[in-house]
Amino acid sequence: MIHEFLAGNENSQLRANGINADDITEAVLEFYIEGEDDLIGLLAYALYERQKRDFVVSYRKRNAGRSPNEAELAAVSSNYFSTDLRNTLRDRASHILSSYAETYVEAMEPEIRLAAVNSDALRRVREIETSVKRRFGFWRQVRAGFTVALLLLLLLAAAAIAAVFFRSDIVDAWNALTLSTTLRT
Repeated sequence: MIHEFLAGNENSQLRANGINADDITEAVLEFYIEGEDDLIGLLAYALYERQKRDFVVSYRKRNAGRSPNEAELAAVSSNYFSTDLRNTLRDRASHILSSYAETYVEAMEPEIRLAAVNSDALRRVREIETSVKRRFGFWRQVRAGFTVALLLLLLLAAAAIAAVFFRSDIVDAWNALTLSTTLRT
């Protein structure tokens, strides 16, 4: 790999082998990123790019606006193939991501709490709804209606028996009605 190739005198090897600064930058990217979804590696690479940009800006200030040439940029970039510097940038990237995550969670905490409360309230409402359905289901209502009708029938039968037993005016009226209908026929 290029980062192994540049361990010695970078400038002379760079010119002799036709490696440009873009090749080194791509090699730095490969060196810092461990996998496809390596967010820490991508952020560490972004930190490398920011430091490289800072070098270019300060170089221009020191050299009357002249930008560094490709060999100078390659020399700066090749310094980033150090395992210690790689670990340092990855640690900084990890710290930045952790800080961002903490800030995000703190900002989202009220919404997270509200969602949790709403979820709990919704769960409780569903439990109540299920309980009500169990208590007041169709067949349960049919059974209750049948029981009420039976009790009402028993009550009317008891009233009729009491009326006959005590020779009430109601029984006389009923007898009069039934006799008048039988005489008419």
